Amino acid sequence: MMKESRIQWVYVASLVVSGAILVQMLLYAFQHLFRWKPLFTIFDLCMILFKHLHVPPPVAFLVINVLILYTLGTLIWLTIRHTLDTWKAQKIVEMSEESSLTQQYREQFQLAPRDLKIIAYDAPIAMTVGLWKPRILLSTGLIEMLEPNELKAVIEHEKCHMQHRDPLASLLISGISKAMWYIPIFAWLAEKYPIMIELRADKYAVTQMKQSLDLGSALLKLLKQVPKPHLISLSHASFAETSMNVRIQHILDPHMQLSLHWPHIRIVASLVIIILLMGLI
Repeated sequence: MMKESRIQWVYVASLVVSGAILVQMLLYAFQHLFRWKPLFTIFDLCMILFKHLHVPPPVAFLVINVLILYTLGTLIWLTIRHTLDTWKAQKIVEMSEESSLTQQYREQFQLAPRDLKIIAYDAPIAMTVGLWKPRILLSTGLIEMLEPNELKAVIEHEKCHMQHRDPLASLLISGISKAMWYIPIFAWLAEKYPIMIELRADKYAVTQMKQSLDLGSALLKLLKQVPKPHLISLSHASFAETSMNVRIQHILDPHMQLSLHWPHIRIVASLVIIILLMGLI
């Protein structure tokens, strides 16, 4: 079993491993594109491995290049799409922002000038957006639906996301899992990590509020809402999009220790694939 605190180590390890593979891919690509003086990369070991397996060199070369092109191409495409989504989201927020309400709630909850934006939108929205300097985004629909203490609990929850830069972590994990789908542990992490960051934010909010009633009440109200299309498409950490049942159980019993089973098969498969990649690249 893996306790929730340990998933952070899996996250860091995944970034290190994926980063090492990407660096090797870039070295390999630049070496062939710009006719650099040959640099020994892990992909060169791959060619040696294929040779010992009696795989024809053209086949080995094709497999390696397709793998690298897919991985780097996917990351480039995701980066471009996120940049465009960010630009569109900023325009929507600028057009929809309720300046007077934003100022009022910034002062009420003692938030810095750029830490909170409130937009005019009927559906309840509570999320943290932004990669390097995240901020809380709330809708007028949410403010109208919640009681003052419930709203405070939601803001405390989002503060935790903001402090840990969870939108950036979510974007990195999502990008890695899509670009390196051939390494199973990344897909598992992309599924589980959002649950863990929501539980961490819930725990922080309960600690700040000194009770769990208001946070649980806010979650239940949002759970009853009919889902509506997203106003913006952007990497974010949302208050009410992930594992609602697990979170409600955790709020009702704060001492409950949530554990996750180690994905042994995925770990072994990932290690084998990574070893092969180190040989292939």
